Amino acid sequence: MKRLSLGLTALLVLTAGGPLARAQNSAPSSHLVFDDRFDGDIIINEVRVPSGGEAMYTYYEALGWRGTGAGYAGIQVHPRAHLYLFSIWDHKEHTAPIRAVYRGAGTETVGFGGEGTGLKSWNFKLGWSADIWYTLVARNWPVGDHTYYGFWVRAGDTKRWNHLVTMDVGVAKARFQGGTDAFIEDWSNTGAKPRTTTMRGGWKRRLDGTWFPFGGAKYSVNAWDLDPGKRSYHFRRNFDGGVKRDKRGAYYYMVSGGAKTAPTTTNPAQFSIKRRQTEPAYDKLTIEQASLVVTENMTLAVRWRVSPTTTAPFSSHLAVFDHPKVIGKPLARVDQQVPHARSATLDLSGLGLASGRYFARLTCVDILDRQSPATVIPFTLGAATD
Repeated sequence: MKRLSLGLTALLVLTAGGPLARAQNSAPSSHLVFDDRFDGDIIINEVRVPSGGEAMYTYYEALGWRGTGAGYAGIQVHPRAHLYLFSIWDHKEHTAPIRAVYRGAGTETVGFGGEGTGLKSWNFKLGWSADIWYTLVARNWPVGDHTYYGFWVRAGDTKRWNHLVTMDVGVAKARFQGGTDAFIEDWSNTGAKPRTTTMRGGWKRRLDGTWFPFGGAKYSVNAWDLDPGKRSYHFRRNFDGGVKRDKRGAYYYMVSGGAKTAPTTTNPAQFSIKRRQTEPAYDKLTIEQASLVVTENMTLAVRWRVSPTTTAPFSSHLAVFDHPKVIGKPLARVDQQVPHARSATLDLSGLGLASGRYFARLTCVDILDRQSPATVIPFTLGAATD
């Protein structure tokens, strides 16, 4: 009888207040899957967490995609800080491990496991705040037989852009395969606290260069988590989603957890927002300042700075001319598809240039493929070269 009593006590602990009970206390995982059912090379979404919807141990994903470079990006409330997250999963077609070829200030990268393996980047230093809209942009582009993936963030209060990471994925022609997913997740059984995510201004660029706005989305809650014994059972009716409006217009929202949260919609459901824009309207890139030097061995070196409140750069183009109109065929040029580059060099030594006045023309193209105004820098060569 003593053994039986201990067994019953243990069972009561497990079911009434122990690990099994705690395992049923997560807020329901909720999704919005947008209507971009085609391959693309750029995806954009704006995300905001209202102050009443900020909860520890919550991941607010704004961009999720499938394909041979499948991954996800969003923001988190983590014990260390408010962070940005961008990750890509390993795939059987990859010919090499995923690696970071660029890390922005404060960005860390580390391999991950669990639900698949891959490379995770996170940035705890840049930070984000409740009640502010943040624009998240991901872009992929071919580099040889690999595909690069870049991730950028724009803060709605400062308007500043930051390039957080670029990853090299060992597979050719990887794309963002739709529909793009957004979700809200409680990863530490804290369903008693409500968490809310809001999203607007979503876009995907087709492979022909045209833009598609996120005008519709399927809302759903993970039904398999709501059954007895499952992770969200105690909060199985504490969720909601839909469309709301403010002075800027309509936006999607999802709420998960919280004792007072109750659904006003079905699971699943369809929501839509009428979009009139034909392309994203962020300010085009501008070059703030550029400088030039010519070394003794006839290397032209140019450095520049871009405006942090105009759309972040993707590529740069430097050309040299012998006339101030800087049009037509240049004497020499160099093109870089390196988003974090802020300098370029040109070897002039083999061109046989005479002494005289020359002109360097610098242009940059932003991550939405819009060209900046040209910056022209005159310079003088003092002697002919062989």
